[in-house]
Amino acid sequence: MTWFGLVRKNLFRRPVRTLLTAAGVALGVGLIVALLSIAAGTERTAGDLIHVGRADFGLFQSGVSDATKSLLPVSLESRVRHDAGVAQTALVFLDVTTVNGQESSLVIGLDPNEFAAKRLTLVEGNRTGALAGDHFGARLGETLRIGRRAFRVTGIYHSGDRFEDAGVVLPLSTVQALANRPDETTSIGVIVTPGQRPQAVATALEKEYGITAVVEPGQAVNVDTSSRLIIDVGWVISALALIVGGIGVTNTMAMSVFERVREIGILRAVGWPGRRIAALIVSEAVGISLVALALGLGVGVLAAHLFTAQTGLSTLVAPRFTAGVFAWGLAFALGVGLAGAIYPTWRALRLSPIEALRRE
Repeated sequence: MTWFGLVRKNLFRRPVRTLLTAAGVALGVGLIVALLSIAAGTERTAGDLIHVGRADFGLFQSGVSDATKSLLPVSLESRVRHDAGVAQTALVFLDVTTVNGQESSLVIGLDPNEFAAKRLTLVEGNRTGALAGDHFGARLGETLRIGRRAFRVTGIYHSGDRFEDAGVVLPLSTVQALANRPDETTSIGVIVTPGQRPQAVATALEKEYGITAVVEPGQAVNVDTSSRLIIDVGWVISALALIVGGIGVTNTMAMSVFERVREIGILRAVGWPGRRIAALIVSEAVGISLVALALGLGVGVLAAHLFTAQTGLSTLVAPRFTAGVFAWGLAFALGVGLAGAIYPTWRALRLSPIEALRRE
């Protein structure tokens, strides 16, 4: 019998117990995959958000539940514009609302005279009315119902920013009126002067005005407290899942060793060294982990899509299943398996062949 065949035979002596243990570990794997894929999707959205209008970075209110809830006074723009290192600024108002009955649609308010609006590439039509991104799905001449007002689509634009191209652009004052925030904006986009480092300029503006400047997508958690909470809670739950999964694998493998005392004794008697016995037990634990990994990846992908759809995030955030996300799932599954194999392996190695053969 091959090594793989021996491992499979031992695992499926008690198939229900093996599958239940694998299912418990799979839940932990699924949780990690779902949380990390959503976090990766949120980071991608944040990267698109901070570069609206191809800005070098964006200025936001600190500590809001998410970046679209940021509110800054419009008057701040003139002060930022005159700071050293700042070449241009643009007000950006993001309103997540219902458009033609479609919830969580993005409406972007831009000043037509600032760079964020000027950098939109018009694919069709003109700029006299509402502009729809080429990923939004609207057509020229179509009427969009936003709040209590109707807007006719006069142009289709493309910016190269996935976040921006999935929305509708209206004049800044119009969106401020829709949101009932006439003197406020969500963000201020900044272009630095040639030769300046965006991070250095951003840090100086943060210190001067007590706001948050987001230069890189990974810094979005400094603004978005809900994303930070999801990530922090996710790691705590994952750590608990690691402990619970490790206990489950330990229990399963310990029971397997207990039931196979005579078999282990015979293997030792016919010349199997301790390291080979240990390798067999570890291989069985890893086998459980691989079954759990296969189940967990499916659960994680499904859970991530369900979570974004049910919470209304799907319009703005799509889960990203990167190699890193799956690598963490693999690391968790193997970590649980190896941790769970420690005690059973120690117990098996302590058995002497004579004592094991005496047991019934």
